[in-house]
Amino acid sequence: MQFCEPARVIDAQYLTPHMIRIRLEILGNWRWPTHGIGDDKIDLAFPRAGETRADVEYFNRDDYGSGASTGEPPWRHYTVRRVHDGGAVLDIDFVVHEGGFASEWAARAEPGQVLGVFSTDAPRAYFAPPGNMRQLLLVADATGLPGLGRIIEGLPPGTAAHAIVEVPSEDDQQLFETAAEVTFDWLIGTGLGRTRSALPKAVEAWSAPTELDYAWVACEAAASRRIRRHLRAGLGLDRRSHIAVGYWTDGHIGHFEQDEHQHQHDAAH
Repeated sequence: MQFCEPARVIDAQYLTPHMIRIRLEILGNWRWPTHGIGDDKIDLAFPRAGETRADVEYFNRDDYGSGASTGEPPWRHYTVRRVHDGGAVLDIDFVVHEGGFASEWAARAEPGQVLGVFSTDAPRAYFAPPGNMRQLLLVADATGLPGLGRIIEGLPPGTAAHAIVEVPSEDDQQLFETAAEVTFDWLIGTGLGRTRSALPKAVEAWSAPTELDYAWVACEAAASRRIRRHLRAGLGLDRRSHIAVGYWTDGHIGHFEQDEHQHQHDAAH
């Protein structure tokens, strides 16, 4: 297994006006872990401008990460939406928006193009609810929607969840099959760099159940921090009962991901 493995595009389809699903087939014998859950994170290397194949070999050089190598190819954090064929095939959902390198690549992706997948032996997910979870809150903007979908589809019977989701248009709403009881509040037309996110106010206005076991938040960084403050101060959740992840930050170009632990570290230095 190399640090970065090639994966070929075998399908590219619009799910909604602002979401494209890219299906990747891993080339070679290595396989993605099949026991991941929820917001299982994946790092992808992309072709340089004007090319159709990612420079996978660059990331496998002995001097990669030492500071000696230059001209690093573009790569980004994403979420594994689904895993097929024992880890040989992956679905990755891309949000379509202006000014995003990976988004623009996805909008013109065609079968046969090759990305790089940074290999791992173990899933990397933020979603870590308690084993006795019965009531949970799920909050996401469009960038967090792929993880939210996988979380909802994996919820067990007897679980009740409320999802507050922000998407660009009514046609960007999605349906998910689940054994749990899930209700939705869809916020239409806000956030995603167009206007200020409406998620914090919606969460603050939400009437939480008496016993809320867990909350998961994935959206713009400033919005996630404000929601986290409400979860702690307003709803009284302790640190083990929630996770708030900033998948991107308004005004920042490139891959950016920040959970509450990293934010606390940065604030202390």
